Amino acid sequence: MKTASPERATFSILIPFLGAIAALGPLSNDLYVPSMSLVADGLGVSGAAVQLTMSSLLIGFSFGALIYGPLSDRFGRKNVLLVGLGMYAVAGALAALSPTLGWLVLARALQGFAASCGMVLSRAIILDRWRGEEASRALSWVSIFMFFTPVLAPLVGGYISGFGYWPAIFWMQGSAGLLCLLVTLFMLPRARRGVAGSVLASIRAYGPIVKDTQALGYMLCSALGFIGVVAFVSTASFVFVDYYGLTPQQFGLSFSTVMLGGSIGAYLNSHYVAQVGISRMLAFGSTTLAIGGVLVLLSSAFGGGVIGLVLAFMLYVFGIGAVFANTVARTLSRYPQSMGAASSLFGVNQFFIGGVVAALLSRVTEPSPMPMAWVVAASGLACAGVWWLWLKPASAKLHDGPRKDASSTGASAAEAARPAPPPDGLG
Repeated sequence: MKTASPERATFSILIPFLGAIAALGPLSNDLYVPSMSLVADGLGVSGAAVQLTMSSLLIGFSFGALIYGPLSDRFGRKNVLLVGLGMYAVAGALAALSPTLGWLVLARALQGFAASCGMVLSRAIILDRWRGEEASRALSWVSIFMFFTPVLAPLVGGYISGFGYWPAIFWMQGSAGLLCLLVTLFMLPRARRGVAGSVLASIRAYGPIVKDTQALGYMLCSALGFIGVVAFVSTASFVFVDYYGLTPQQFGLSFSTVMLGGSIGAYLNSHYVAQVGISRMLAFGSTTLAIGGVLVLLSSAFGGGVIGLVLAFMLYVFGIGAVFANTVARTLSRYPQSMGAASSLFGVNQFFIGGVVAALLSRVTEPSPMPMAWVVAASGLACAGVWWLWLKPASAKLHDGPRKDASSTGASAAEAARPAPPPDGLG
């Protein structure tokens, strides 16, 4: 029987909105990173101790990701999004008012818990509408916003840190959350009701997903690549400022240059994935991660300096731009009836591992790029290994590539033929 053609992903007003709420996660990190040394001085603690504010953010992010998906499957995307954005605004204020490192660590955990709503629900909303290569295109557009945030945020953060008042960073983050809340409340259409059943029934949707070896493989592939980004974000301030002697403003420029690679990678993925297919883009992205990670290690070991390290990291993050969107699209497209739960598991897997790595790196007191470089190289090689040795053999059986019918997306004919939700709806 002939199947219906899937809806083509188009760049509508929905995409910038999803990009903005998804960017709250990167904003929480990257606006703050240039001020980490300033926070250490202001609170009278070591630079290594301040790195706990990074790991607590990521661990909070992972726990938030665990619940937002099932809740949104039950109560609708918009309702849950409003709660998460409200908490994010409050967390920013609490972080700005923190008198001690312990309070700041707790406020950052709440900030991460709240920010994860944007990441989880933006993915779920996209996969509510599109599948396969079209979902990957839409996710890439959102990723461009996510990666462009780290391009601008460190520059702004570095400029603000020059005034010596670190709480200003958190007031800005809280204000960004409040602005997204107001847009969601007053400018977006009313959400449709969620699916019938209890929240526990939605949580039980985790069962089939964690037993799916292919879904686990795609989540692992993305998480391993993300570990290298976490290693860079959580230690780069001390490596570039304390080891290489850059000013906060110079570090902000270096950080922005690195993250520009992610925006370029996401843009190229959105342009080519419909032509060459998800598998080929994943092969390209994971291999680029491996090469970039090895170059980071070589540059750190043999005196490549700031320029060598920045270029190597830029290549690594460029590969993330292709890996992220395609692993999400492949994973979530397998579970159209429990999209929120699948998106939550993806976030938990990614950010919990990243949080553990950040916590371990906080134990390293040596101001050297080598610990960071070893983690990045291992992450890139492991990500490529998962693709080439685990996922590619199974993907090859599907003859992945450009297609003309709905089967190309990995969704069934029934899924492809189902009516699309109302434009820009967040149900």
